[in-house]
Amino acid sequence: MKNKKNIFNDKRFKYGTYSTVVTIVFIAILVVFNLVVGQFNRSFDFTEDNVFSLSDETKTVLDSVQGDIRIYTLFRTSESDAIVGRVEQVLDQYMQHSGHIKTENMDIYLHPDFTSKYSSEGNTIGVNGIIVEQGDKFRLINYEDYFNDEGRFSLESCLTSAIQYVSMDAQPAVYFVTGHGEADSRSYTSLNESLKLANYELKDINLLEKDIPEDCCVLLITPTARDYSKEEAKKVLDYLADDGRAYMIIGGTDTDEFTNLSSIASAYGITLQKGYVYEGDEASYMMYPYAVLPQLCDHDINTSLTANNYKVITVACQALGRTDLKKQSLEIVPVLSTSDKSYIKKEGNSSANKEAGDKEGPFDIAVAVTDSTYTDKAHSTKLVITGASYYLIEPNTDAMVNNADSTFVVNGINWLNDSEDTVVIPSKSLQDNSIIVDASTAGIIKLISWGIIPGAIFLAGFIVWLIRRNK
Repeated sequence: MKNKKNIFNDKRFKYGTYSTVVTIVFIAILVVFNLVVGQFNRSFDFTEDNVFSLSDETKTVLDSVQGDIRIYTLFRTSESDAIVGRVEQVLDQYMQHSGHIKTENMDIYLHPDFTSKYSSEGNTIGVNGIIVEQGDKFRLINYEDYFNDEGRFSLESCLTSAIQYVSMDAQPAVYFVTGHGEADSRSYTSLNESLKLANYELKDINLLEKDIPEDCCVLLITPTARDYSKEEAKKVLDYLADDGRAYMIIGGTDTDEFTNLSSIASAYGITLQKGYVYEGDEASYMMYPYAVLPQLCDHDINTSLTANNYKVITVACQALGRTDLKKQSLEIVPVLSTSDKSYIKKEGNSSANKEAGDKEGPFDIAVAVTDSTYTDKAHSTKLVITGASYYLIEPNTDAMVNNADSTFVVNGINWLNDSEDTVVIPSKSLQDNSIIVDASTAGIIKLISWGIIPGAIFLAGFIVWLIRRNK
């Protein structure tokens, strides 16, 4: 009878035992590592847009917080939700950075009376909402405020804005001028949302009925269908002369017909050129030559835009020129400009192509103006004047560039208001952002996808067929 082979000498047993031991040791190392790392209460964000990381702006705000701020979440304790989980992760980041931030969940089904002190007419909050409170001031953040159907996750901008709001003494007011056929200021939804997140109070003013009030930090002049009266223009000029601040969007108007409105800009060295700007550089427009993607000049207004590689779009815009005479105290700095291949087409031209007689660029589309006529350096008049048209603040156009247009306007208002502590944090997408493709890039993509890739596949297939045929 043959002796049975000793199982312990079997190679398969040895290798199997070795693999098992190595696996157990590796698992033990992972468990110990996880326990050690867990003691540090730190998380890491590897998402492309840093969805769960706090921006430098938020960290600056948190560093300036004095006194405890309570953040109440209104989540159902019996239900789990992916967005709720992400909210809790972001709140952890706030608490880790500042010991003044305290959070607590209040299930309104278990505590139905909790929200009663925060509710008022037109001021309600529901399940998954958030309440930020300090002392007697609070702000309500509803679920749809920080997450919408398009996958925009705006929690950080909402929270940081709310923390600033409950910490500030008073809100600065931005006044929209009305009474000349302007679009309803409420129709500028993305701009209004950005301004409110920057903690500006939004008001309308009809200059025929009222003088510009003292609480006006910035006067916002939007595209108009009719000219201002002489009395209205004088009110604006008097306001500006007394340390006033104005943001003027005047594209789409004719200086010959809008003489009083034009007189406001010309008093500060700026005139609007006739005709619309077209771009001859394919990298400087989107789809059509009159949908200009202007260059962002070196200015504080553009710092956050250039840092995030944003592009502003100005559809049907006009170029800004300089008046023959201007005060020596004026400083005019370009903010948006076109390429040297741009040109101006006058109304009535049927061709979008550059023709003989068309004025050649580059042109300024927006400028920042400072008038320091005072010996006291603390006093000055400031304006942002742009030849952009209504489309600069039209929500659908703004969405084409991921709300960069409204961010540009708010940045300009911050500069006018000398707001160093007012921050605007762009929302983050839990889906893919829109890709802004200029005309030249679109042509390259078409060439690659329609020509090079199919050609390469065909050539590879032909070579394989040829090799097999000759075997």
